Amino acid sequence: MTTRLAILLLAAVPARAAAQDAAPADTTTAACEDGVVSVVFVDNHSIFDTSDPDLDKRLSFVYRLANSLHVRTREDVIRREILVRPGDCYDPAMLEESERLLRGLDFLSRVDVFGLRQPDSTWHVIVDTQDEWSTRVDVRLALDDGLDFRGVRIGEFNVLGTGREVEFFLLERDANREYGVGYATPQLLGTRWDLDFSFGRTRAGSFARQSLAYPFVGEVGRWAARQGFRRDDRFFDYVIDGDDEEHVLLPTRDKGFDVAVVGRRGEIGRLTTFGAAISFVELTHPGGIGAAEHVQGDDFDDPTPLDPALAQPILRQMSELNSLRLLLLLGRRNVWWVKRQGLDALRGEQDVRLGNEVEVALGRSLPGRADDDEALGSLAFYSAAEMGELLLAGRLRADGRRDLDAGDGTEAWRDLFADAELLGYWRPSATARHTVVFRASGAGGWETRTPFQLTLGGDLGVRGYDRHRFPGGRRVLFTLEDRVYFGWPYPDVLVVGGCVFLDVGRVWPGDAPFGVDSGWKSAIGLGLRGSFPAGGRNTYRVDLAFPLEHGAGLKDVRLVVSVGELLGLASDAREGRLREARSISGAGDLFHFPR
Repeated sequence: MTTRLAILLLAAVPARAAAQDAAPADTTTAACEDGVVSVVFVDNHSIFDTSDPDLDKRLSFVYRLANSLHVRTREDVIRREILVRPGDCYDPAMLEESERLLRGLDFLSRVDVFGLRQPDSTWHVIVDTQDEWSTRVDVRLALDDGLDFRGVRIGEFNVLGTGREVEFFLLERDANREYGVGYATPQLLGTRWDLDFSFGRTRAGSFARQSLAYPFVGEVGRWAARQGFRRDDRFFDYVIDGDDEEHVLLPTRDKGFDVAVVGRRGEIGRLTTFGAAISFVELTHPGGIGAAEHVQGDDFDDPTPLDPALAQPILRQMSELNSLRLLLLLGRRNVWWVKRQGLDALRGEQDVRLGNEVEVALGRSLPGRADDDEALGSLAFYSAAEMGELLLAGRLRADGRRDLDAGDGTEAWRDLFADAELLGYWRPSATARHTVVFRASGAGGWETRTPFQLTLGGDLGVRGYDRHRFPGGRRVLFTLEDRVYFGWPYPDVLVVGGCVFLDVGRVWPGDAPFGVDSGWKSAIGLGLRGSFPAGGRNTYRVDLAFPLEHGAGLKDVRLVVSVGELLGLASDAREGRLREARSISGAGDLFHFPR
């Protein structure tokens, strides 16, 4: 225990108890086996706790400068998340749940919630937090015949200490240049409701996305709800593999709306989930095949009309949808949580879910829309376990729909999508600064009727190849990565580490337009990782990736810049093309509640 904390416990708590939430004077422990919570004290620190004697005094200017440029998280924001109040019976499980809820907030880097027994048999609960650096400038760069600008995000993720997010972005997403603004809050009007929305322009038109959600309150929450809306104009970018980069751009307009309510029953660690959702989906292609365009190279500002020979392969995936769907949501959750350090953050703490969870969504379309006679379903499975120094986690997702009015000789199943991933973390005790990460994943689509195509290259694939290389309909990937924590130069301020990695993968045509069999491709790489402040959970990463291919030279080196790990349990950078396909044709993310 540090001197700072000792001072806090011996002096700050008794002196300030009257100013904190406190139990009524006549509270007794008669009804509580382990005693009553009499005081909840919140000790919320800025980026650096300058009172901590363990900090390197030579860098005191850095600490003060960082704190002066940051607004500390407000105490009331933290209090809204914790599940313990003065007068409650003392329950260590509620303290653990409160700690996990606070650690789920991106703007906090460190959280510690614990209790101190008092001479009168009551408890003082201490909530000790430290802020993450919340102003972010994420510049996307690539090496592609020189340094290439791919976009920028500028945001503040803890505006005036309230936990609200404001973001401005310009993203060169190939065919879809996207620029706009976003706003999010985890405590809408002082409640536990989360609000998130963004809007702006794309190369194909405009977009607007909005979600409102009441997530489950940790493992003790008994109900959750969400509502979502989206309207996206974009070009679906079909890649044509070859010596010269080519693209076929199909205009799409995706509209969607959903409302879902889910409840839980059972004991913590053995919960059954059930609920219902209604979802509306409309997919159109404004202008039809005549509006599709052809781009040679990467000059998306200078497209040409599409040659009929190139139009033929995409006709099969131009089905339009107009469907109102009613779905039943069922699940089983047998999980528990452990806190681990240094998995997807250099020295930051991370909550890892162990056990098993399965979720099923089943439904059908309702009358009154063009697609009023189809059934659809979604299956999601998660499992994780620890075996000594090894942590294994796997996840699987499958979606599809069936035409109930299909005639003889007509394929009834449509838009079947599936992906699976196995992750392994090995932290050998003999080399505590190393974390070896393994990934094996597969993804694919079958009987596709809406736009779909995968690629093997890119930041989420074989990183030594450009994201336009090797299109197809089915893909497997393997990655081995050694993440190393250096422990220098200033571990109290900035945590620095490195990594080396090997990617191996292959793509097959499937039924995707312009699909190829890539054969097995591989790449090696190395990079630097950093985290600010020390112990923070946000990782900033710069990698160089080299394709292992005959004739490859320095000109083929790829630069990969990311904020947050692209690979791991904490990563939300899943395959974007697969996610888009599911939002249109499957049950979408109705089980997903933000936070």
